[in-house]
Amino acid sequence: MFTRREMLKVTARMGAVCTLPSLAHLAFAAEHPGVEVNDASSRRNRTLVQKIARMKLKDSMELGGEHLLGWLNPERDYLPTGSWAITHDLARWWDAMLRLEAATGFVIPGHIEGASLRNLHWLTDNPDGLLWVPPGLDWQKMKFELHSLREGILTFAALTHFRGSAWARQAGHRYLESINRALKPDCSWDVHAFEYARQYADGANVEPAHSPENETRFQLTVSHGRCIEALIWFYEWTGDPLAMELADRLAKFHLGYATNAAGTVPEYLAAADAPPGDRQSHLYTLCGLLLYGVETHQSEYVDAVVRTYRIGVPDLVNECGWVAHDLGLPRFHDQTGNPLANTESTGAAARLALWLALHTGNAACYDDVERLVRARLLPGQITTEDMRNNPDKKGIGGWGGNDYPHAGRGYNPSGTAEIVHTMSAIYQNIATRGESGLFINLHFDYDDDTVRVAVERDSTAQVTIVPRIDDNVLLRVPGWAPAETVRITVDGEPVNVRMVGSYAYITREQIGAGSKIVLRHDLPTRRTWETMPAGDTYEFAWKGDEITGVYPNEHPLPFYPTLNDPQRTQ
Repeated sequence: MFTRREMLKVTARMGAVCTLPSLAHLAFAAEHPGVEVNDASSRRNRTLVQKIARMKLKDSMELGGEHLLGWLNPERDYLPTGSWAITHDLARWWDAMLRLEAATGFVIPGHIEGASLRNLHWLTDNPDGLLWVPPGLDWQKMKFELHSLREGILTFAALTHFRGSAWARQAGHRYLESINRALKPDCSWDVHAFEYARQYADGANVEPAHSPENETRFQLTVSHGRCIEALIWFYEWTGDPLAMELADRLAKFHLGYATNAAGTVPEYLAAADAPPGDRQSHLYTLCGLLLYGVETHQSEYVDAVVRTYRIGVPDLVNECGWVAHDLGLPRFHDQTGNPLANTESTGAAARLALWLALHTGNAACYDDVERLVRARLLPGQITTEDMRNNPDKKGIGGWGGNDYPHAGRGYNPSGTAEIVHTMSAIYQNIATRGESGLFINLHFDYDDDTVRVAVERDSTAQVTIVPRIDDNVLLRVPGWAPAETVRITVDGEPVNVRMVGSYAYITREQIGAGSKIVLRHDLPTRRTWETMPAGDTYEFAWKGDEITGVYPNEHPLPFYPTLNDPQRTQ
């Protein structure tokens, strides 16, 4: 209920010419503290809150899959035309779609898969066996770029693993041979080792910004640091020793290049006058170093990533999930003069947190995964509602760059594919099984042969677990949940459980297949403030790990409702 003072504050804000807010508006405001209720924004804010609350992880993933299908151009044999590069986007499409299919059963239409396979054959049918735009096209410029090497490795690994493709295994090995041939002993590039460099010099309709000479200006995380993670996947799924040989070389190099003993991002990469780089590539490099250390049982790589995640990564990733694209030389800015943020980079941070949680046992990283998903990735996706009055329906389900720090949601196939990849990995690790029992790691809806997980959030959080197997259950309790509010019942009755780290340990003797385990806890509210590089400060209202309001707010397509009672003004 509103107090008289709160009622007067709301009335005064609306102005003398406005009528009093409706009872429905007041009830809504009482249930969603910090959300604007005046006539100008109440409908939009209500829509935003409802959208964020009802969007489920699986729904979001599959909406992203529909976006990736809808982006394809039937007039170009279903190539992903109209974005940064058909080569880059096609490879990311393959990787994301195959992982999404494995995670949820999402159906890839046969005619589209066939066309996409033809296109992959066509774009790698060159002396290097790499993803290059063929010379001589009048509708697509040639682009010599090494940023997509990772994407090709991921694609051939995924086709080998998910489709059992012998061609993909052979083509992937050839792909690695070309990379190996052009990689100098110091891990710099001999760009002229690529046949495409000669074709580029003699070709027409080329992209001058990405010539062989210009490509060496970038930070090396942008080209081969980001490949390490893909090489580990390729090695695990094909057994190809060349993949591990390349991973060895690149991991040794990037341990000293992308990390340091202090745990900070090295100044020669982070400084404004550093060579151009991007944060997602740096985060993917850290993912690769971690997976390499785990695969080879070399703790110095794992330790370096853990240290960097604790000290350096918070300088790259804001608590709210805002992550700039650029690292080093600033190249792209949003409409406010701040560095351009993109949700793909937020997804890269979520993936790093997931791998750290899984491989180092630090369950606090699961809190980071959930926060990044709920606070930025779900609010950052374009929905049908967003496009209702927009004739361009192509954006539905997509993610991309943001025109404002917390508004102006964009979309492209590249960013969407990466987030679908990350969300697929998250979804597949909501519940895992180990020697100790069935682990419920993440609080998102999930359903498979072993367990059903259902999450409800309103004034409190409720997580319902229905095991379908006879085993112990280890249910993670968020680190931020107030301990005095945590309650666990089995079939409606309170049970005594012991905590094992962050997990409530419920023995198989306390439950049976079909029992209903319910975890309840409060969703505490708080305020945070973040000052952007351009000097503007944003205030956020939180409820648990979700953002319920921001001040100031920009439009169009804001991520969050507008705060009506900022505690600190600019």
